[in-house]
Amino acid sequence: MKTTRLALATERHETASLNERIRHAERQLSSRRRQVETAAAVLIDNIHRQMTAPASLLLASATGFIVGELTESQPSPAADTAGRTNPTATKTPLMTLFNLMASVHTLYTALPLAWTINAFYRPRNDQR
Repeated sequence: MKTTRLALATERHETASLNERIRHAERQLSSRRRQVETAAAVLIDNIHRQMTAPASLLLASATGFIVGELTESQPSPAADTAGRTNPTATKTPLMTLFNLMASVHTLYTALPLAWTINAFYRPRNDQR
């Protein structure tokens, strides 16, 4: 009879210990979920702030303009109604390169380097 009481007491202790471990694991999981949600909110806020910075928007629009200029279609010879070729309408690869270099130079002078650095580099201790 004593051995069964001892076995029951040991079993209850193991069950209580198991229940306590389960509760502890659930608390850890809940805490980790809150940490992940907080980190995700901070990350989304940082991405939004960087994407809407004036330097980022200016860089994106300039890049889109340059890509649009480089990929525009060539005018067809039938579009020239007078039968003459327009020397400014023909684009050679060299002219495209010069136009690209002029656009990059204009962008470089219009967008100070400090804006670009501030837009893409944030110190680690600048977190909320």
